[in-house]
Amino acid sequence: MKRIEWILTKLVSLAGLTGLACVVLMMVHIVCDVLGRFLFNMPVEGTITVVSNYYMVILAFGSLAVSEARDANISVEVVSDLLPKGMQPSLAGLASLIAVVAFGLLTVRGWGEAVDKFESGAALQQGIVTIPIWPSYFAVPLGCGLMVLASAWKLICLIVGRPFVIAQHDPEAFNE
Repeated sequence: MKRIEWILTKLVSLAGLTGLACVVLMMVHIVCDVLGRFLFNMPVEGTITVVSNYYMVILAFGSLAVSEARDANISVEVVSDLLPKGMQPSLAGLASLIAVVAFGLLTVRGWGEAVDKFESGAALQQGIVTIPIWPSYFAVPLGCGLMVLASAWKLICLIVGRPFVIAQHDPEAFNE
């Protein structure tokens, strides 16, 4: 089980670093576009397309498992806090099961859509530049698939009574 935690930690950390890189690249790209537009009257071609079809998509879907690993997804605890303490883990298990099913369906459907876009060579024209956008479609099934793995692991941990641990940065945590 430690091996699974280690693998999931590495995958979630990679997704987090990818999201961080997207934020930095998006900021640099936009700043270069704005400076080029107003200082030199030469905007960076394709900025809107790249920002909205690459950086934002990768950031949004790549971060799903990161927020799950940190237990930072939106939750409404108005009702669950009123339930008996013994019932709360069952409710958390049900939420994880629903997440596995829902994101599993999104993964399958997203993969089909990504393959269709790849086969058709989907691209967008912005100004004089044609930008292929089919690669960004693979962010959806990859991000949702990692969310499935994180939610499934959370469910397994709840069932066996083990603490849910992903994305801990303590290297000694996995040396047993």
